[in-house]
Amino acid sequence: MKLNIIEATENRVRFNVSGLDLSLANALRRIVISEIPTMAIDSVTFHENSSILNDEILSLRLGLMPIKTDLKTYNTMEECTCKGKGCAKCTVTLTMDMKGPGTVYSGELKTTDPEITPVHDKIPLAKITPEQSVKFEARAELGTGKRHMKWQGGLASYEQKEDGSFDFFIETFNQLELPELIDSAFNIFNQKIEDLKAGIKQ
Repeated sequence: MKLNIIEATENRVRFNVSGLDLSLANALRRIVISEIPTMAIDSVTFHENSSILNDEILSLRLGLMPIKTDLKTYNTMEECTCKGKGCAKCTVTLTMDMKGPGTVYSGELKTTDPEITPVHDKIPLAKITPEQSVKFEARAELGTGKRHMKWQGGLASYEQKEDGSFDFFIETFNQLELPELIDSAFNIFNQKIEDLKAGIKQ
C-alpha cells in the first residue's frame, strides 16, 4: 500500500492510496465514520431546568456537542476494570449551574478533566430569562459512530482513479486532531486485516 498526500490543512486532508481494492477502500472509509472512539455525553441528570427546552431536547443538544477526546487516558466502559459501572478511567463528569438572564453556552460547562472539554466554547445550549435556571450533571464516555452518530469523529469519502488508486478525503470534527484520527483509522484497519488473516488460518 502506498500513500501520497495531495493537500492538508489543520482539520482535513486529501491523499491518494494505491494497493487497495474497492472493498478495502470502503472499509477504511467506514472505519473513519463509525469505528474510531470519541467522547460524547451519554447521560444527563437534571436538578433544575426551567428553560423553554424540556429535559429531553436539552439532553439531545448536549449529546451532539463534540467533545475533545483523550484515547491514551480513557477506556471504553466495556473494556474498563469497573465493568461498565463508570469510573475516572472511562467517564468524565460535566456540570452546569446557570441562572438567567442570558444564553447558556457550551464553554460554561465545568469538567472533572480539563483536557475533556467541548470542542467549541460558543455552542448555544439554551436561552434563559431572569426567572429561569439550568442545573445538571452530565456523563461523557467513549463510544463509536456505529453505536450513535454523536460519537462520529469525522467524515471520509473517496474517488477511484483510472489507475486503480483512490483519492481520499478525511475531515475531523476536532474531538481528535487530524493525525490521531488518521492513525487510529489505519491502526483499526490493519488490525481488522490481521484478524481476518488469523481467522482464515484457523
